[in-house]
Amino acid sequence: MPTFIDHLRALGPEALAQLLDARPDLSVPPPGTLRALAARATTRASVERALADVDATVLAALEAVVALAAHARHRQSAGPGLDDVSVALGLDAGPVVALGRRLGLLWGDDQLRPAPGLADALGPHPAGLGPALTLGDDPDAPDTGDPEVVARLLTEAPPGAAAVLQALTWGPPVGRAPTDAGPARSAVVWLLRQRLLVRGDAQHVLLPREVALALRGGRTVATPPVAPALEPVPVDPAALDAGAVHEALETVRLVTAVLTEWGAHPPSVLRSGGLGSRDLRRLATDLEATPERTALVLEVAGAAGLLVDDGEDPPSFAPTSWAEEWSLLPVAEQWVRLTRAWLESERAAWLVGTRDDRGALRGALEPESRRPWARRVRHAVLEVLADLERPGRLTPDQVHAALAWRAPRSTPPLHAIEASLAEAESLGVLSSGALTASGRALLTGDPARAAEALAARVPAPVDEILLQGDLTGIVPGRPSPELDELIDLTAEVESRGAGLTVRFGAASVRRALDHGWSAEETLAALSRHARGGVPQPLEYLVLDTARLHGQVRAGAAMSYLRAEPAALAGVADDPTLRDLGLRQLAPGVLVALAPAAELVERLRARGIPAVVEDSHGVVLRERIVPRRVRVPRQHPVAVPEPEARRRHLDRVVADLLGAEAVDAAPSSAPAPARAGVDARGPGEPHSQHPEQGTEDPLEALALLREAVADRRQVVLEIAGPDGPTRRVVRPVRVDGGRVRAVDTEREAELTIAVHRIIRVTFQGDA
Repeated sequence: MPTFIDHLRALGPEALAQLLDARPDLSVPPPGTLRALAARATTRASVERALADVDATVLAALEAVVALAAHARHRQSAGPGLDDVSVALGLDAGPVVALGRRLGLLWGDDQLRPAPGLADALGPHPAGLGPALTLGDDPDAPDTGDPEVVARLLTEAPPGAAAVLQALTWGPPVGRAPTDAGPARSAVVWLLRQRLLVRGDAQHVLLPREVALALRGGRTVATPPVAPALEPVPVDPAALDAGAVHEALETVRLVTAVLTEWGAHPPSVLRSGGLGSRDLRRLATDLEATPERTALVLEVAGAAGLLVDDGEDPPSFAPTSWAEEWSLLPVAEQWVRLTRAWLESERAAWLVGTRDDRGALRGALEPESRRPWARRVRHAVLEVLADLERPGRLTPDQVHAALAWRAPRSTPPLHAIEASLAEAESLGVLSSGALTASGRALLTGDPARAAEALAARVPAPVDEILLQGDLTGIVPGRPSPELDELIDLTAEVESRGAGLTVRFGAASVRRALDHGWSAEETLAALSRHARGGVPQPLEYLVLDTARLHGQVRAGAAMSYLRAEPAALAGVADDPTLRDLGLRQLAPGVLVALAPAAELVERLRARGIPAVVEDSHGVVLRERIVPRRVRVPRQHPVAVPEPEARRRHLDRVVADLLGAEAVDAAPSSAPAPARAGVDARGPGEPHSQHPEQGTEDPLEALALLREAVADRRQVVLEIAGPDGPTRRVVRPVRVDGGRVRAVDTEREAELTIAVHRIIRVTFQGDA
């Protein structure tokens, strides 16, 4: 009987390259031989990785082959044919079986066989079917795999027997045996006597695979597994573009504001490594955003390398040296860098604000919020929207249903899908629930096209403001960088939208004066951008604020205050300033025990417009140098081009076939006696594949999995304290570096550690 290793030997270079391309883990690192490739391809981890990406139709086909193959062995057949699988699925199984072959999960030509390890990965009840059972040696025993026999037996069944079989037909095939006397117990006893049920243990009964297939009419699924029909809600393209641009610009603005704020006032890092909830709420208030969106902005900025724990003592979060480079980019490219970082990040921003297993509150930028599967979820969710025939909105339940069909073995939870959709909407990747043009380009790995798509829709910056007599102003669009800086220094933003509404006041104008601007410079800057000039009320506000500004001055004494006596009246006796150690030296002169900068900050918070002067009485301009943490430049991981990957796979295949040719070449000298695995396939002459030594236990596992899949006996040479021993066994399960097998000579079960096995040989080849 041929084996899986023989199947790999029979594949040509093209088919081997397709296998390695479909399952990248098999070629990293490159296997040395085809036996090593077979061993790696049949490990539980590799099979699970391959199953994680197959859709429900392919998975149903694999389960059908596993179920029917076990059934066929008891019918003295090597495996089911393609027609049998098509009947089992209720559809043409040709394409999905071909995909299973390309993945190395199925093999065989006329009779299909599952790869070793596939049955274990699918579980004990593939397609909801129980174990396949033999009919025994009794020629008079009913053939419970024959639908006609089952139908005839059911006509003679006592009441309740048909209902028991109906409950177990489509799985799970395990039922609890009734313990109390009555019709149900009588029905189960009759079914056991007729071999329509078998005992699992003292409390459970099993529906045999033959009986279930007979009751199902040869089907392994109740309905053909096809993709769910998705009906998206149509979205207006104009609204789609407008919403995407607004959210993209808002994302860039929020990140810029965070970098500015934390560059001047870095927040502390908690002992857990995250940001405190109080700091998060304070930042959200300053940004005029919700805590959830603020957490997302922080996580995205951290993923983009713009924020980092500075590692100081005590540590704090601060912008990195990349922040300067990012701030000089056009707004579309800024957005692309942020959203690419979000798409590829393993951070789960939706966990911020929830509690962990210990009941502790999770904070933003916390190391424990890393989820390796978060990147895959984002890609999967966006790909569902990208595959729609026309742009539209899907509900989270619809996306979940689509993903449950696309990858039933690795379907993300609904809450992760909801969070991914919400985050994509907040960042401008989605708009009104539909994928934008820039988001689609981002998903396909084309950042340049994504930036172009967004830049084409971003309105040109506006360099003028309409000032009004009620001390308000309107910017009809997105302000230019120069105008935006002027607004930050002189006004407070009241509302954002298609335009910007701002209000001027004494406190906002004082910011410009604190930065060293004179009244004339402030009015001149406003005049340059004002459409129609500066209104008289605003001009008076600037002049009046400037006249009062700087009346109270602080210096180092440790610090001092000097002003007109009236301006300092009551300051020294203020109980809220008592900790500053203020005392009066002379009329209009106070000294303090606090530094001048702290003294001025406290006085401003109390509404006293104080400034700092130098030793010559010259007012010092306040220049806050943004803090930046230097980090090494990270070069993006190069993604191999298709041609380069193809050449790499061709080299791996050539090395495999070359090594196989050397192994198969006849040798004039006898092979040295070395511990290893017999490389010969069943029935092959000794000269065709001489014994080859190996130190890799994975190759032993490959042959053992072959034996489990085919229920074949093997000869094991096992290392022991008294030397090697030889046992003839039938392996039952290979898992966790151990082999569970039945010793057919002693009629006993044993478990053997793989590292103790010296040689594995199929019985008949030894």
